[in-house]
Amino acid sequence: MRQLFMLKEDYTNENKREIITREGDKVYTIECFDDNGLACYSVYNNKQEEVVRVEKHIGSTFPCLDVVVDERIAFTVEQSESISKMSFQITSDDLEVYDDWWSMDFDIMSGYRKVSKVRNRWTGLGDAYEITVFEKSSEPETIGLMLALDSVKKIEAKVNIVK
Repeated sequence: MRQLFMLKEDYTNENKREIITREGDKVYTIECFDDNGLACYSVYNNKQEEVVRVEKHIGSTFPCLDVVVDERIAFTVEQSESISKMSFQITSDDLEVYDDWWSMDFDIMSGYRKVSKVRNRWTGLGDAYEITVFEKSSEPETIGLMLALDSVKKIEAKVNIVK
């Protein structure tokens, strides 16, 4: 098991963030870029190798993000076609998301096995996401999904401000 943390807001550099261990060691660097209003991400390990990418889904008219690991789509987070309210759905061929993912308090399951979980946590550095990984192979997918959900939550927040 491994626990990682990402601050929700890192004001030191708007386009770069870090994922760290409980001891404060940097594990991943996150580069953020904007793709027509959607926050997209590339996540790199300490060897500067890309481990996961969150990118805009090509061909979608609604906000839609793909979590790409090893050039395959692990998750798709897309806005449902609803006029009355903004809602999103998560799809994956291999993994399932349980609990309240909108509040960032969810588990990722592979069949009956819990492979990882994400929780909101207050740390000494500030408000953060805690990522607990039970199966190392699911770490990139979990980080990518967390970032994709963080991005769509920002879209929803912008829509609510406009209302």
